[in-house]
Amino acid sequence: MSTPTLSSTVIDGAVNLLEKVSSPASRAGNTVERVGKMLDEGVSPSVIALQMTENSPNGNQYSKSDVLAYGKVYEDAKTKVVVTAAQSRALIQDQQEQSSQDDGSLAPQL
Repeated sequence: MSTPTLSSTVIDGAVNLLEKVSSPASRAGNTVERVGKMLDEGVSPSVIALQMTENSPNGNQYSKSDVLAYGKVYEDAKTKVVVTAAQSRALIQDQQEQSSQDDGSLAPQL
């Protein structure tokens, strides 16, 4: 592992401070992007999963499969979002309306 330079230490500190006040959506996006970049550079998904597990503030355990799924999202996000805001709202509304009547036959929202 390389020794951090003063400038990289300052930059990392500033980024960490900004992330503490960021929204969950922003932090999630940053995480997916970092995972995608690490995968692109050949970092083992198992190593990434271990790092994420160690860093989880909620004690979540991440698997290689989780990491690979984030990599898929990252690849798709290079082109467009895979769930639009309108689709998300519609699916949430459908779920709330279905409550106990859900038979699992909901159609994707277009």
